[in-house]
Amino acid sequence: MAYSNNTDEGLIVPKKWYDALPRPSWKRFVQVNTNHAWFDVFETTPETYALYESGQFEEVISYLVIGEEKAALVDTGNGIGDIHGLIEELTDLPIIVVNTHAHADHTGANWAFDEVALYDHPRARNRLRGRTHEEMGNFLGNGMVWKPLPKGFNPTTYHSKPFKVTHWLKEGDKIDLGGKELEIIHTPGHTPDSVSLLEKRERLLFTGDIFYQAPIYIYSLDSDINEFISSFRKMVKADYDWAMPAHNEALVEKKVIESVLTAIESIKAGKAGTFKPGIANGIKVRRYDYPKFALIIRNE
Repeated sequence: MAYSNNTDEGLIVPKKWYDALPRPSWKRFVQVNTNHAWFDVFETTPETYALYESGQFEEVISYLVIGEEKAALVDTGNGIGDIHGLIEELTDLPIIVVNTHAHADHTGANWAFDEVALYDHPRARNRLRGRTHEEMGNFLGNGMVWKPLPKGFNPTTYHSKPFKVTHWLKEGDKIDLGGKELEIIHTPGHTPDSVSLLEKRERLLFTGDIFYQAPIYIYSLDSDINEFISSFRKMVKADYDWAMPAHNEALVEKKVIESVLTAIESIKAGKAGTFKPGIANGIKVRRYDYPKFALIIRNE
C-alpha cells in the first residue's frame, strides 16, 4: 500500500507516520489482550475480530470471522508476526483462510494453514511460489517499522513462503461457516484477482485493497480504472452496512464506498477538478484528495 521511496511530488513514506497512531477510530472497539504483541486485536463486532499490524507502515488488517462450525481468516498479513499462533489463542474452530487478493502483505502467512481459498485467476496462481527476501525487503525498509519486531523473527532472512490453495474461488461462490456465509464478489480494479466478501449476518463487506480510508492506488499495471468503477458499482448495490478494509481502519460506513464511486466517476468524466501530479514506482500519476480518502490514477 505504501508509496515507493522516491522524491517526486512527495510520494514517499512520511517521516514518523506513526505519530498519527493510534487512529482514533479504534477506540470504538474492545481491545483483546493476547501473547502476540505485533498484532493489535479488536472485537469489531460480536463475531468478527480485526487483527491489526499497526507497527508496519502498511497497517495491514486481517479479520477473523467466527461461524458456528468454522472460522474464516480473511487474509494472513505480511508474515512478520505469528498469525497462526494468534488464531489458536482466539478460537478452537477449524480455520479456512480466504484471501481478498494475492499480494504478499495479505498472503504472507498462508503457508501456515491447511485450508486456503483464493480467487482463480492466472495472476493469483503465479503468486503461490511466495516472495524472496529481496522482493519482501521493502516492508522492513527505512522508516517502515516502528514497533519492536516479534521475538524469533529474523529480518535478514525474511521472505514469503510458498503456499497451497485448497479452494479455487469464482464469482458467486459461498463459504459456509455454519450459520453464516462469505459470498465471493469479484471486484477487480486494484488487481485483477481481487474479491470482496459479503457477510450478511453482521452486514459486513470485506473489501481487501480496493477500498480503505487512505490513498487508494489505481495506477499500477495491474490496476484498471474501468474495472475499478464497475467493481464499486457492484459494491454499492450489495446488501451490507459496513465495509471492512484491509488497511488502516475497520468498520467504515457504506456511504464512504458510495462517495468513492461518485469521485472516481467524476475523475473518469474529467470533472473532478484539481489534482496533484507525481511519480510512483516510475509511473506518472495524478492524486485527487477527498475528506476520507484519496484516489491515485495513472496520468494518461
